[in-house]
Amino acid sequence: MTNLRRAHLFSILLGTFVVVFDQATKWSVLAFVERGTVIRVCKYANIVLTYNLGTSFGLLAPGTEVQKCMIIMLSIILVIFLVYVFCKLASIIEKVFCSLLIGGAIGNIIDRFVHGGVVDFIDIHYEDWHWPAFNIADSFITTSVVLLVIVSLTRKPRPPH
Repeated sequence: MTNLRRAHLFSILLGTFVVVFDQATKWSVLAFVERGTVIRVCKYANIVLTYNLGTSFGLLAPGTEVQKCMIIMLSIILVIFLVYVFCKLASIIEKVFCSLLIGGAIGNIIDRFVHGGVVDFIDIHYEDWHWPAFNIADSFITTSVVLLVIVSLTRKPRPPH
């Protein structure tokens, strides 16, 4: 098995792990936390069950079923595009980061189908200032995008053919 094939397999397993881990945390919160309840984890973090019906940070929260379906369709199209990009990547590290991104996006798409919105529960705050609630999938999406940007900015240019 070539290194690239191993990278493909590892990346697929990693993306699958992200989906399973994300869904397991969300189902745990749904099973044990009532909406409106605040569970203090530490001075700067709480667990608070919320649903995000829109896109990132609750933007474009749909008011109609048509808008909700459009967000789901755009999310699916984005994942298909990311799978295409993943297949074209030559760098193993980029494949790994892209698989984390895809896994996070799939985790949030599952929520939209099953719960009608994305289940968010991590509340980071400082005194009265609160970052919008997020979840494990969001963490993987954000981290992988940042890492992909860093890798692309630090990559040595390839010589022309």
